[in-house]
Amino acid sequence: MLDKLIEKGTNKLSLYSSSVIITFATISVVVSSVPLVYVLITLFGVEYTTTILIISIAAPALMVPPTIAIIIRLSKHLQYFQDELEKEVEDNKKKDILLFEQARFVLMGEMMANISHQWKQPLNTISLSVVGARMANKNDTVKYFDIMEDNVSYLASTIDDFMSFFDKKTHVEIRDLEDIISEIRSIIQVQIENRGIVLEIEVDSSYGDIKITSSISQVLLNLLNNAKDSFNDTIDAKKINLKFISMKDGLEIVCCDNGIGIKPEIRDKIFDPYFTTKNKNQGTGIGLYVSKQIIQKNFCGDISLRLGQTCFCINIPYSDKCILKNKE
Repeated sequence: MLDKLIEKGTNKLSLYSSSVIITFATISVVVSSVPLVYVLITLFGVEYTTTILIISIAAPALMVPPTIAIIIRLSKHLQYFQDELEKEVEDNKKKDILLFEQARFVLMGEMMANISHQWKQPLNTISLSVVGARMANKNDTVKYFDIMEDNVSYLASTIDDFMSFFDKKTHVEIRDLEDIISEIRSIIQVQIENRGIVLEIEVDSSYGDIKITSSISQVLLNLLNNAKDSFNDTIDAKKINLKFISMKDGLEIVCCDNGIGIKPEIRDKIFDPYFTTKNKNQGTGIGLYVSKQIIQKNFCGDISLRLGQTCFCINIPYSDKCILKNKE
């Protein structure tokens, strides 16, 4: 209530010039100081003289104008700094939005490569089935049509997963964790397998099943793509392990790989925007930065790199964006 009154009074005063405000304030203080001084003098039993009257008028008349002028100048400076701060905050918001969009476009390029890998085998199978159907007799053509139908269904399902991932509306949708894991597998599994990497995904539902906002998909894909690119030809038994653990207070996600690892001297920089150890044509350096922003701003959680190993650990507290379902 008091804040509203102050704000209302400030808005009204801003309509007048500094000289008007100073004059009005000085007259008001002078007029009120004369009876106030008289009352105080009377209470203390002191004789009220002409000198006291003059002082009660002159003192506020001399002191109020410079005091009010200083206050007005300070308020203008504070308003300027407030405006600059709001402008800076707004600029940072715009930069974050651009970074998020840029990160999504980078992922889009990588996902398009995944589509081409995933579609090659079904398309080859359909092509062979067409040839087989042409050469077979009428009784055998049915099985070839069944093969084609199954593969067309798989292609449709795959493209639905990709379209769902890049639809902004679905990123605020709450979904079962298992559905998100299935979508992630559909998008990236084939490309990981083509590089000879084993992807292990574990779900520990000790405290119950999880429903979570779909924006976690972007974080998981960033981590898996980075893990995929961390392997070279000298590494045998390439493996990525992605684990989800429902805890008492929230969801823990751990993504580990046995790739070449991250050098100790750059560990503090990996979440900085545009920092990357990849070639320019392989990465932009915004994936981990955007992932951290999503975890912190969307889920009020945190993401960190465990010391001594290449393991990213994400902790997300339960909220309206990460829900622990009651066990039946």
